[in-house]
Amino acid sequence: VDRRCHYPQKAGRRSLRAHPDPRSSAPSFYGETLHETGSNYAQSLPVDLADLADIEAAGSTYSDLPHAITTDMDGNEADDEYTAQDAVSVADSRSVTASQYEAMIHDELEREWILNLSMHFRDRSKREKFFVTYREQEHMWRRVTVSLDYRDAPENSLEWDLNHTKYQRDKSAKIYEAIRESLPDIQFYDTVTNLKLETTDGRLHVHVVEDGNEIIHYPTVSQVRHLGCKRVKERDIVFDSHMSGFVYKVSVQGHMLIKKEIPSPDTVEEFLYEVNALNGLKFSRHVIDFYGVVVDDNDEHVKGLLISFAGQGALIDIIFENCKENNIGLPWETRERWARQIVQGLADVHESGFVQGDFTLSNIVIDDNGDAKIIDINRRGCPVGWEPPEATALIESNQRLSMYIGVKSDLYQLGMVLWGLAMLEDEPETQGRPLMLGPEINVPDWYRQMTEICLSDDPRMRLQAASLLRMFPRVIPGDEHSDALHSDQEPVRMDNVAMTREYSSDGYDIDHHATRAADREWTYSGSAYADSGLLPYDQNYSARGRSPPSALPSDTEG
Repeated sequence: VDRRCHYPQKAGRRSLRAHPDPRSSAPSFYGETLHETGSNYAQSLPVDLADLADIEAAGSTYSDLPHAITTDMDGNEADDEYTAQDAVSVADSRSVTASQYEAMIHDELEREWILNLSMHFRDRSKREKFFVTYREQEHMWRRVTVSLDYRDAPENSLEWDLNHTKYQRDKSAKIYEAIRESLPDIQFYDTVTNLKLETTDGRLHVHVVEDGNEIIHYPTVSQVRHLGCKRVKERDIVFDSHMSGFVYKVSVQGHMLIKKEIPSPDTVEEFLYEVNALNGLKFSRHVIDFYGVVVDDNDEHVKGLLISFAGQGALIDIIFENCKENNIGLPWETRERWARQIVQGLADVHESGFVQGDFTLSNIVIDDNGDAKIIDINRRGCPVGWEPPEATALIESNQRLSMYIGVKSDLYQLGMVLWGLAMLEDEPETQGRPLMLGPEINVPDWYRQMTEICLSDDPRMRLQAASLLRMFPRVIPGDEHSDALHSDQEPVRMDNVAMTREYSSDGYDIDHHATRAADREWTYSGSAYADSGLLPYDQNYSARGRSPPSALPSDTEG
């Protein structure tokens, strides 16, 4: 039965966003902004059971049977045809209603065939690669890539259909339904398995090979042993749901946590940076709580990290939902408290010798107690629109922006966060520069001045976060949220002379250790980060609180 037709995808709440959002779990690259359904995945059209016999006689739209070709490491092909048993599928379909089938496929797309991201070739040719986590068993997670070439695709083939499909999740669903019956027969590699789908002579072939470009050399346990942190084996983690990218909501011994995996071979060092930073910032009440690392069942390699789950989600979503979607706003008292907590958290990060590197509204979450916490401390880079003004020339001259990420870039992004809180704007990066809080904006003068300091064009004028804390009003005694935010001073005003004396670093903290360039011909989809000449995997990976990610532009739309 061919069940690959889908309802047109209904625009979800994030479809209102006109600007590419780095939070996408399965980003695509060029063209229109992708929208989302409320359920994250497009659902199949109901199957008229009375027409099953006609469908069975007609056969599949794409092929009679998916035809799998296993290729060894030397490129020799062993031509094996995996029987998809269409007749059995038809019989199975007769035993369930269309809505039950829809629900089953929807559940499998959320829990078994999980789309992490997608990417295109740098030359913008009509080829696409999908990154999928296939949960073959409860504790057997397979990393899978699916390659497709849309050039000269036969009409009505899977490739032709995908090339005319707008949404990435629709594409993933169609791919899954096309090969679903054959998955149990495929021998997956322990590393990363590539499935190249190709239609020839009216048949869909599945070429199976190890994807050597995506094999991750995981850190060894010895590399984190000095931290003394918890090590949780993969078999002890219970899957709950997919969040975004390579980020999942899980539970460990009854604790609801977030599991972050290493997304690609190019991000191992950033992952280790984040583990060290989170472990060193356990004292901070306004940095996300670090639970431990994920290790393989042999306790030999580190596969991911575990952090606490922030129940209220990302600040970007809270602003959007309260101020744009529902028009209920946010009280100033709440915003001021969050601002203080955010500045305190960033001060803790900087004073501990770390840099956040991607300090946006997406990387601030609100926990069940209503407190703000910073996440993603991994020096990833500046998303487009969040880069400081001194980085503009670097971007235009194709220099590697990652070399210049430091305290001062964090402080500029802090200014954008504070501006967004004041303006109740979830996308300050789309508002044009300079960002200003005019006299008509009803915020205290000290808040306006603090924001202006952070948004200064001259990085030397941006005060350290620890100094900015002095500008907040005295903490109200007995405030349950203020015991870690002690400040006994009234708000202070600082002129440019004082600021010049206060700053303590010359512009950016430059990392003198060159990052290994990614020697790839693929461009990862959702290039939401400023192009630094280096196109690592991390530029598209994002984990943002609890909310489903918003979609990014794709170049697959005709």
